[in-house]
Amino acid sequence: MIFKCLLIGIILLFPVFRSHSQNKTDSIENSIMYDVVEGFPVIKSEEIQDTVYFKYFIPPSWQDVCINLFKGGYEAFTAYCDSIYYNRDDYNYDELNASAIFVILFDENLEIKDVRILKRIAYNNNKYDYDALVKRILWSTEGKWVKKDENDHCKWYFHLGYFKLR
Repeated sequence: MIFKCLLIGIILLFPVFRSHSQNKTDSIENSIMYDVVEGFPVIKSEEIQDTVYFKYFIPPSWQDVCINLFKGGYEAFTAYCDSIYYNRDDYNYDELNASAIFVILFDENLEIKDVRILKRIAYNNNKYDYDALVKRILWSTEGKWVKKDENDHCKWYFHLGYFKLR
């Protein structure tokens, strides 16, 4: 009988404890992306109460980062990358229809400090070093970036994007 009363009491009080505890804690959901080549953590997103914050792993710790944009937007970025991709000396007209997800790290002056390939889609580096090609093209975008918000005074900025290997 005592056991039954105790069980009923717990069942009745559980929703009360649960509702009070939810109001006092923040919901945090983390997602970490890794460099596909080296396997190191690169960027982490944290969602806290419907706001997403980003951090970049700069050894030995995670650093807060802000977002920036290519001058002219996505179309200008794609056109620039395509022009470098197609006009290189070793372009052999081999159509890959592949892509890479990448991240670029910038300092407070929007100078590129790091370029990482996070995921390869439909290609590998057996036939040609496409990772090096993508990184070389992305490094060449130096000076073509603007802050998403001119009022940002972040120490670090990043751009997460999608590079098409045609």
